[in-house]
Order: sequence, then C-alpha cells, then structure tokens
Amino acid sequence: MNTVNQIFDWSRFTATLRKEVVENWRPIVFTLLGVYGLLTMIMILGNAISFDDAVSDAMSEGMVPQKVVYGILGFSVMIVASMAFRKLTSKTGRIDMMTSPSSTLEKFLVNGVVYVLGFFVSFLILAQLADLTRIAVMHIFGFQGFIPGVINFTNLGADFTYGLGSELFKGSLAVPYAWCSLLATSGIYLLGSVMWPRLSLLKTFAAIYAVEFVLGVLAVIFIFVFSDMESFGYWVFMHVDGILPFLMTLMAIQAILGWGLAWYLFKHKDVISLKWWK
Repeated sequence: MNTVNQIFDWSRFTATLRKEVVENWRPIVFTLLGVYGLLTMIMILGNAISFDDAVSDAMSEGMVPQKVVYGILGFSVMIVASMAFRKLTSKTGRIDMMTSPSSTLEKFLVNGVVYVLGFFVSFLILAQLADLTRIAVMHIFGFQGFIPGVINFTNLGADFTYGLGSELFKGSLAVPYAWCSLLATSGIYLLGSVMWPRLSLLKTFAAIYAVEFVLGVLAVIFIFVFSDMESFGYWVFMHVDGILPFLMTLMAIQAILGWGLAWYLFKHKDVISLKWWK
C-alpha cells in the first residue's frame, strides 16, 4: 500500500473498507435481517388491515407504505449512524482504530460509507424484498382482500405533505429534500457518535431536541413580538413556493456542518481521552 500519501489513498481505503466489513459482518447482517423482518411484518399487517377503500387506494398508489417506510428509515439512520464509531467506547477499540495504517480521513470515510451510504442502499433493497415477501405471503395464505402490486420505494419522499400547504412537499424537489434531510440527520448523529461514543443515540437525541426547543421558543417569541400567528400563517401560505428551496438550503448546510464537524473531531481523537474538546 502507498505510504507516501497520508491523506487519502484508494488502495488503503478499499483495504480498510474490507477490514471493517469482514470484522463486523455479523452485527451488520443481524441488523439488516432485523430491518428486513420489521419491514416485512409492518407491510403484511398494513396490507391485512387495508380494507377501507380510501386506504386501499392510497396503498395501491404507494403513498401510505412510502411514508411508513420513510419514517422507519429515518429512525434507522439515527440508530445506525450513532453506532458508526462505537469502537471509540473502549481503549482496545481506539487502539485498533487509531493504529491501523490507513489515514484518519480513510477511517472516517469507511465508517460513513458502511454505516450511512451503505445502509441507505441496503435499506432500499430490503424494502423492495419485504414488499415482494408481503405479496407472496398474502397469496400463500389466501388473503381475500386487496393486495397492491409491487411498490416503488426508490422515490421515497415523492408525496409528502407536512401541513404547510398541500403542494409544499410535492414536485421535483420533494425527493431531493427527503434524501438531503436524511444526510443531514445522519451527519448530526455521526457527530454525536464521535463526541459521545457511549450512549451516543440518547445523548445526541437529547441535545437535538434541547436545541430545537430553544429555537422553537425563540421563534414563537419573535412571531408574537413582530406579528401574530394568523399573519404568519398567511405569509407562509403566500410564500409556499419558496419555502422548500429555503428548507433544502438549511438541510444542505446542516449536512455539511454535521459531516464536517464529525470529521474534524474524529481527526483530533486520541487513544487516551474520550473528551470531544481535546
């Protein structure tokens, strides 16, 4: 392997990637099997209770399953990303990670590829497999109700509405926004995994909602000081076309900051201390 370039070398990166997958294939496989089982169970139960015409129509168009699957993906991303740097929780793990011949950038990218990007791709494949399993199980057991055909889960986020206007989260930017928000979320939880390797999920979750609570209170105060809720709601309705690009910009900034700060703090980690400010 090339030892001259200490920043990034493709052969070192692929070797580190193989090492990570080979050493952790059991927990990776068990996690994916758990996700597949959960998706299959939810899809079968969802199909079994979709006897109402309105629900059946939504099922046939993929709207209800897509929203449910996207919600599961969002929670799964938080859990998996928060476990990306679990080796930092023990001195043995830190020694193994820090003393390997790959650079810190390569180590960081490997964890991002395996536990975020790789999980995204695996999740979509598992969702499609779970959907095919649903169809097979419903036919095998002679289900007499409505069985929608194969649902496309590659366009997750294509038909979401969040109450800010019926057309806000529809159109060409809906899918990019959905995936951009997932990248932003994964970046924050990667950052939490580096900052607080122990109980990372709970600590990051608490920190996020503490910040959101403070920002929410400040936003409400700002609205009541300079306007009122009715006027603000009317303004949102009149400017709905420009809100989604603005939110996408915020998500992109959050993703860049999350991933960038996670890399910066990981680069300054050492074997002895777990304190994130060192």
